[in-house]
Amino acid sequence: MLSGAKIAAARKLKGWSQSRLAEAVGVSAEAVSKWEREVYAPDDEKARRLETCLQLWTLDDEGTPLRGRLFDEVHMSGFLKGRLGAGDFPNALKALAFAKEKHFGQFRKPAALGVPYISHPLTMACHALAMGLEDDTLLAAILLHDVCEDCGVLPEELPVSKEARELVALLTKPREEYSEQDYYAEILKNPAACLIKCIDRCSNVSGMALGFSPEKIREYVEETETWYPALLKRIKAEPGYNNAAFLLTYQLRSLLQTAKRIW
Repeated sequence: MLSGAKIAAARKLKGWSQSRLAEAVGVSAEAVSKWEREVYAPDDEKARRLETCLQLWTLDDEGTPLRGRLFDEVHMSGFLKGRLGAGDFPNALKALAFAKEKHFGQFRKPAALGVPYISHPLTMACHALAMGLEDDTLLAAILLHDVCEDCGVLPEELPVSKEARELVALLTKPREEYSEQDYYAEILKNPAACLIKCIDRCSNVSGMALGFSPEKIREYVEETETWYPALLKRIKAEPGYNNAAFLLTYQLRSLLQTAKRIW
């Protein structure tokens, strides 16, 4: 059975509206909407028409081109749920469920690729665990770090500990005019916030070629080189984060050097 997510992502990848797809398949726009929301599934004949119109055989189960697939959010989510469930991670488990709920329907840039936004915090949490960072509060804040900024949620509404909520609040950019210098100065006061911000930047720099123009890549590299050495230095000074600081420094520097070669 075709998933609603795959139909929607493939349609957006072609730049079609629901009405345009409905016309091609020979159904109403309401039918397409219900397929994508999985109110019900297309019958065999309509499914064949969808496959032809959208070339679904060239896409994975989530609707992303197979050659360009960098993330597997289903696998990452399952891994994290099992890993967190096997240990003492009550806040991170709540954060995982809450982040998946709030980021549902959001996509990474460019949205036309159909990569669910949740892949970003999931990647960061897996990255943290791979570096041996097994702190419940830290992992919860990683999973929720964009929820307030992107989903209209207040820090006090997050279903996690006070410490995790404070970390997320610190990482959330103010909605009013703000100074980058003031924003990073506040983050520098907290080594855990510095660590999360650097893991976040590694993830974003790794995927910037997919959604950024050459000009935006240049700006992003310059911003990283301006603010992140101080964050990495702050992390390195924290005994429990020393190894992570080494790995993140290597990853960021190598990614930035590659970006400079290709812009």
